[in-house]
Amino acid sequence: MRALVWHGDTRIDLEDLPAPPLATGEVVLEVELAGICGSDMHPYRGHPGPRHPPLILGHEVVGSVADRPGRFTVFPLVTCGRCRRCLAEEENLCERRHLLGLDLPGVFATQVAVREDALLPIPDGLDSRIAVLVEPLAASLSAWRVDGIAAGDSVLVVGGGPIGLLAVYLCAQRGARVVCAEPVAERRVLAERFGASEVLAETSAVRPEQADFAIDAVGVEQTWRAAIGGVRPGGTVALVGLGQAEGVMPAADLVRRGVTVRGHYAYTRADFEEALGFLAETPPPLDWLTVMGLSEGAEGFRRLVEEPNSVTKVLLATR
Repeated sequence: MRALVWHGDTRIDLEDLPAPPLATGEVVLEVELAGICGSDMHPYRGHPGPRHPPLILGHEVVGSVADRPGRFTVFPLVTCGRCRRCLAEEENLCERRHLLGLDLPGVFATQVAVREDALLPIPDGLDSRIAVLVEPLAASLSAWRVDGIAAGDSVLVVGGGPIGLLAVYLCAQRGARVVCAEPVAERRVLAERFGASEVLAETSAVRPEQADFAIDAVGVEQTWRAAIGGVRPGGTVALVGLGQAEGVMPAADLVRRGVTVRGHYAYTRADFEEALGFLAETPPPLDWLTVMGLSEGAEGFRRLVEEPNSVTKVLLATR
């Protein structure tokens, strides 16, 4: 098989590798399309976290399985199924969780080994370029569900990258009033197209106490503060982005205004399935997606870092 292998820092090479070995209960997914996630960019930007090179990155995927009809996406968390959190259907908090492209070989390859029970059939007629967005959408859907956002609520989305844009789209489609703060002009235009009633060019433009809920899709100290300051007393802030490991939060402000801050790591299987159904029923536009070949993967990473005004979401096609 061919695979994009991250070797540390910004080195990503296309290599010929043996077919992936299969463990019990696994099948080979023939990859059609894979999305570069913001978290895939972390090691490229010098923040590898638990990743160790050499590693095949990637966890957003659409593909097929030999002798099975149709296309599939994959729930990328590998969990134990036995711990307290798994039994409570909170697989994202599993004590023994693993993730494709993090501590398991990922999907930036022509083939990947996945658990058979992680396969989710893609509805006929749903474009693969939309289906591959199920993973970033599920991250926002988790915040909607857990935090109790509802139609008629006001939501501040901080960050207009793929997760932020899909958060805008989800909330707007479900009847919330959405404001999005995003410094890149082209992404502000997308946020408006996706349903934001107001877009702000800087986090400093966020008005105090303007929203019931906030979703921080970036995850750095500046955006934490904007999200916290932007919700009303008693409001809730969902931290979805993982841009910064540590920082200072305005603790006194949180206490005095009774603001709830909740971390959202990934999504549950139910979130993933619901996100796929949402995309099938309410597909977003396609023209903000940039499709490149797997052999162009290193260039895709570079463009996401150096050309954020012209590239928002890169999908890697294997054929």
